[in-house]
This record gives sequence, structure tokens and C-alpha cells, in this order.
Amino acid sequence: MVDYRIHTFLALYETLHYRRTAEQLRLSQPAVSQQIHALESEYGCRLFIYDGKRLHRTAQADRLAEYARSALYNDRQLRQELAAPAMREIRLGATKTIGEFVLAGPLSRYVRESRDNVTIEVDNTEVLLHQLEHEALDFAFIEGAFDKSRYGYRLYRKAPFVGMCRPDHPFAGQTVTLQDLRGQSAILREKGSGTRGILENALAEYGFGVGIFSRVVCASNFSLLLRFVSEGSGITFAYAPVAEGREDIAYFHLDCLGEEREFHIVYLKNTRVFPLIRAVLGEDAPDLGEI
Repeated sequence: MVDYRIHTFLALYETLHYRRTAEQLRLSQPAVSQQIHALESEYGCRLFIYDGKRLHRTAQADRLAEYARSALYNDRQLRQELAAPAMREIRLGATKTIGEFVLAGPLSRYVRESRDNVTIEVDNTEVLLHQLEHEALDFAFIEGAFDKSRYGYRLYRKAPFVGMCRPDHPFAGQTVTLQDLRGQSAILREKGSGTRGILENALAEYGFGVGIFSRVVCASNFSLLLRFVSEGSGITFAYAPVAEGREDIAYFHLDCLGEEREFHIVYLKNTRVFPLIRAVLGEDAPDLGEI
């Protein structure tokens, strides 16, 4: 059973405002202060400090928040198991490349063969990690970079990350340089997506940004993005499975961009999530070991 004060702590950790926390939890402000002071006394450290009029989290608060979120998740899972429902509830997330082009087979099998209730959220990396931290997801399949010190994770698989263009584009089948990108129109995913982040990080290593392109068109939908590329409106960068089997899309290589990238299963540290991952992926599950 999780200490009720943990809920108050997490609310204040998010709002950094005693009055808003009190309103959110329908408590008095003195009650919020009392609970936080009691936790500080119990753990023997300051969790929040004021810098002038602004409230700040301490490093100890960051560590407690990581523990608290895992504890709340495990408590919810245990309650679900003890209630022995006829059907489990599994909530998973996936970035768009993985959700649309990599997981379709395993997810189709899982939905067809299981009796579990399942919710599948397909969104960008930033949104999924936020949902994970707020217990809206059990685990997520993430492409691209994330803070590995903040989450538990396991490697799911690797995939090539390549440039894409029309088959009659001068880049088709070639290896190009950063300077070759100048004057090109780029069709990119939205900010916050793992796909776009990989390209932006590669450009940043050499002192460039997406401003190297003559223009940038953003499309959060891969079907629309690939249509623009196939019609000659620009080039893009994505994982190879996105255009697999399409004759109207050709690949090219950017010399400063390492091609093989990792897809990870990401979850809150120290949570009872491995049985759910195994249930969803079946034989496709990586070696998870034990937490």
C-alpha cells in the first residue's frame, strides 16, 4: 500500500505551486505543506526549496519522484492481479514508425489470440514518455534518443535509418554530404518525433540545423509524408521499413549519419511490466531477464 502523502508529493512535484496543488487535490494549503514537511522529516532531506518566490525541486525530490511513480504503478498492477479480473488491461505506446510499420504483426497476433483489454497509443517520443511518467501507459516502444538514466529499457530490435527520395532524384542510390543538402526541400516529421530528432542531432554535430534546407514541410502522417516525397516535393529521412516494398521511393545515404538505429522498449524503472511485454510480443519478445 502506497503512502497517501506520495500522491501529494507528486502533485507538488509537477505543479511547483502549493496553492494549485491544494486545489487539484481538494486539500487545504496547510494540509499540503504538512504532508510535504512530514515526508521531508521521514526521509531526512529537503524535497523543495524556494529561490526568491519560486519553488524548486531538489535532487532528492527527483529521486523520490522516480521511486514514487514506480511504486504507484506496481500498486495498481498488484491490485489488478489480486482482483483476478477475467481480462487484463494492457496499455502500450509506440512511436509512429514502430506502431505503423514494425509492430503490426505481433500486435495483430496479440489482439487476435488474447482476451485482454488493450489500448494502443501511437504518438511521438515526447508525448509517449510524458504518458509513461504519468501512469497512462505500461510501456512504450521508442525510436531515437531518450534519457536512459531516467527509465528502464530493453533493446527491441535495430533498423536502418536512411534518406528517401523519388527514384529519378539525383540522390537515389547515392551517398551524399551535408553540403549536398543545401537547396533541397525537406519533408520532415513534427518536432518532438524520434525520427526528426535523429536528423536534427546529426546536423547539430556539424553545426547545422534544418535551416540547411531551402524549406521544411512538416507532416505527422507517414502516408502523407511519403506521398509528398514520391511526387517530388522534397526528400525525407526515416527508418527503412517505412517505405519497404514501395517502388515510388528510393533510398540514399548521408555520409555523416550512422544508419543502424535502435528501437527500445521503455518503462518506468523497477516496475512489474515484463509479464505484460511478454504477453504482447510472444516469441518476438527480446530477452528481458528479470528486474
